Amino acid sequence: MNFFSHFLIDHKPESPSYSVALVMPDLLRNFTPKSCKFNFEAKRLEMVVGDRPSLINFFSGCIQHIERDKAFHQSHFFEQSYASIRDEWKATCLKFNIPKYWFSLHVLIEIMLDKYFIDNHIEKLHLFYYQLQNERNTVEEALEILQHPQPDIFLERYDRFCQSQYLFHYQDINRVAFALHRIYMQIGLNDQWYELHESAIVKAINTIYESWSKKLPALGLDVIQRRDEAHQ
Repeated sequence: MNFFSHFLIDHKPESPSYSVALVMPDLLRNFTPKSCKFNFEAKRLEMVVGDRPSLINFFSGCIQHIERDKAFHQSHFFEQSYASIRDEWKATCLKFNIPKYWFSLHVLIEIMLDKYFIDNHIEKLHLFYYQLQNERNTVEEALEILQHPQPDIFLERYDRFCQSQYLFHYQDINRVAFALHRIYMQIGLNDQWYELHESAIVKAINTIYESWSKKLPALGLDVIQRRDEAHQ
């Protein structure tokens, strides 16, 4: 899942350090891709009970992110969303020379889910950014415990992420297409399709989103929104 979906589904109002950590594995991968794989479970076990509870909660949030991703990608909701959109998106990719349609479809579903949640829970997005900014010290302490080799680079990009508040732009369907384009750029896939066919691709994504968002209850959205307390 994407950033806001993790936060919306699993955040704990009483534990901001836990809630912020729900997006930490993705931020690590995006901000410092060469330094993003850590054993969060081991670090949590190293913490003494009652000592620095905010950090124990932080590592628990990181673990929940990983567990939630596993559950989401194996869910009926994801499988049915993929199947319901596949043919239309594949045709779009073939028409506009977007490579690896199966990869982009996976990403598109996650970004569209973020958009849907943002459109319907905008107040929680304000909370998301507020807690990210307020828990910066916890993040910095966690990086130290993880022995992150590039903490300054990570924190510089973390601060920029908090300040730009880019996810608010997902209210505009144009930015969904742009976000997909940026992911292609980041991983080195051909992204010329966006500049050549931006308006047509935005229109295609809008049509897909409008149809898909109306099917969400039937696809089982309520199931993926349920917390699995065993992993928290």
